[in-house]
Amino acid sequence: EKAKKTAREQLRGDAASVLDWHVHVCSRNNFPTAAGLASSAAGYACLAFSLSELYGIKDAASRSLIARVGSGSACRSTEGGFVLWKMGERADGEDCYSVEIASPASWPDLELLILVVNEGRKDTSSTSGMQTSVRTSDLLQHRATAIVPERIARMSDVICQRDFATFAELTMKASGVVPSS
Repeated sequence: EKAKKTAREQLRGDAASVLDWHVHVCSRNNFPTAAGLASSAAGYACLAFSLSELYGIKDAASRSLIARVGSGSACRSTEGGFVLWKMGERADGEDCYSVEIASPASWPDLELLILVVNEGRKDTSSTSGMQTSVRTSDLLQHRATAIVPERIARMSDVICQRDFATFAELTMKASGVVPSS
């Protein structure tokens, strides 16, 4: 519905007839579900991107907002390259979406490798884990306000400069902080 609402605002005349189509989606995923690899976010991002293409929604922020309806993390996966998820301030969340900070072509020799060691489901879902952390962690709010903004700015610069050593260092620092939050 979010995709159709956005398309209604952008489409005019005969082009709007696409909104009357009945769309059936069949999705398959070869990543383990609920294993901590963002497979549901990838699925929602794919769905949002596909519907955006069908409905003629070309604006990256709109695609990101549509994906976020299904999964918050999905908003980061509708564009290629490196993206920044803007926190936003509005109560309706319409200013909380991702923006590309570097295209896939900007760092062509960077490759990512994911090894699936265990295809089993996590004991605690990401949503449940984050809700518990928000409720019980003294460090999480401090991290969100005092550490993350500076680290994001630094990481954005490092990505644009293609500084792998600092990129790796910041990534490892962030991965060590989250579990202790």
